[in-house]
Amino acid sequence: MKRHISILLSFLFLFLFSISFALTEKDFEHSMNFYQKLVEKKVRVEELIFTLQKILRKYNDMEVNLTPVREKLLTLRKFKVSRDFYRKLEARGASIDERIAALKRILIKFRNIDSDLSGVEKKLERLQEARAGEEEELEKIEEFEVEKETAAPTIELEEEKTEEFEEGKTSGSEIEEEGEDLEEFKEFEP
Repeated sequence: MKRHISILLSFLFLFLFSISFALTEKDFEHSMNFYQKLVEKKVRVEELIFTLQKILRKYNDMEVNLTPVREKLLTLRKFKVSRDFYRKLEARGASIDERIAALKRILIKFRNIDSDLSGVEKKLERLQEARAGEEEELEKIEEFEVEKETAAPTIELEEEKTEEFEEGKTSGSEIEEEGEDLEEFKEFEP
């Protein structure tokens, strides 16, 4: 009879242990479902990290496979570090090209992350548009400089010559020669 009691207690212990394990497994699934809902709502990275840390603490002593949770947590932490580094680049006044390169690296490295990357993508698009605008402005400036170099002398040049003559730096004959050249074009004056 003593033997039957020990066997009965062993079965009872195994039964209760399996029920408690099933409950923790189900609780873990609920916790992960809650995490997925946060991901779908596109909450901030800090909130996702906090939730995963809480899940790890809650189920750390139980017989639950936490490897995926640890991997997600590590990836989110790395993303947060990269994002914070980009913000420091931005604050110190890095060039547009440096910021574009940093954002591209972040998007490539973390494209499969649980966090919402739409803000990073929008920033990248705005920076690329700004860079395209700067390039257009540089082209316009270069075109203007080329036009200015090939343009005919302006009135400003004549005023400089007059000032030089008045100061005695130029003889009258040089100005008269240039004046004769300008007389040819007087017919085009309004």
